[in-house]
Amino acid sequence: MKYLFPRNESGFLLPVAIVLLFVVSGVLLYFITSYVSQMNIYEMLESHYISATIKKMESQK
Repeated sequence: MKYLFPRNESGFLLPVAIVLLFVVSGVLLYFITSYVSQMNIYEMLESHYISATIKKMESQK
């Protein structure tokens, strides 16, 4: 096994690397967007429940 790649290489490595880069970047972007969206929902729910608690405490006075 003298060579790791064939001698008459037609340049397949660069397109494969670019496609792999785009796939990994797309998956990473999907998970980051999903995480940020989930955190925004948690913050919205937190502010809703805080304001509901404040209203409930004010009505008990």
